[in-house]
Amino acid sequence: DEDLVKYLRMARKTLREPSIDTALAFCFARLNQLPELEEFLRGTNVADVEASGDKAYKEGYHEAAKIFYTSISNWAKLATTLVHLEDYQAAVECARKANSTKVWKQVHEACVAKKEFRLAQICGLNLIVHAEELADIVHQYERNGYFDELISLLNAGLGLERAHMGMFTELGIALSKYRPEQVMEIGRASCRERV
Repeated sequence: DEDLVKYLRMARKTLREPSIDTALAFCFARLNQLPELEEFLRGTNVADVEASGDKAYKEGYHEAAKIFYTSISNWAKLATTLVHLEDYQAAVECARKANSTKVWKQVHEACVAKKEFRLAQICGLNLIVHAEELADIVHQYERNGYFDELISLLNAGLGLERAHMGMFTELGIALSKYRPEQVMEIGRASCRERV
């Protein structure tokens, strides 16, 4: 790769071809020459940056993939890459910018798996407003035994503008299964209000 970098730099002096620039960028990634990669991407080039990022991601060069995706503002792929780098806070920020259900799901699953429940709740609130996503979210929390976190997420979701009946139903089910004493308290409070 080091010899190839020398050759490609020499070739760039006479030719401006996407294949040359793409190969050079990926050589920097493979050699873990990340400052050189950043500098190269900031400069004038005709590299296929997204394809290079995809290849770096696929081959496990996640730091390099992060640089590639950041340079072209591909928030969806950057969010997924940041999950692999265990930078969950940044992954949530990128998911917000991507605003894609698929990306929210990937980041949410990773945050729950790593017990980053504050960040998982941010992702979850963007998912449970979609009725078709609600059942999967509920099952994920239940399967892992995170009942309090599920109840907290559903409770927080009730205040959203896009809250729907499924959320109320799932909260009622979760409370009756895992916190029946709270169901009784809510029932007593409701009776007092009627009197």
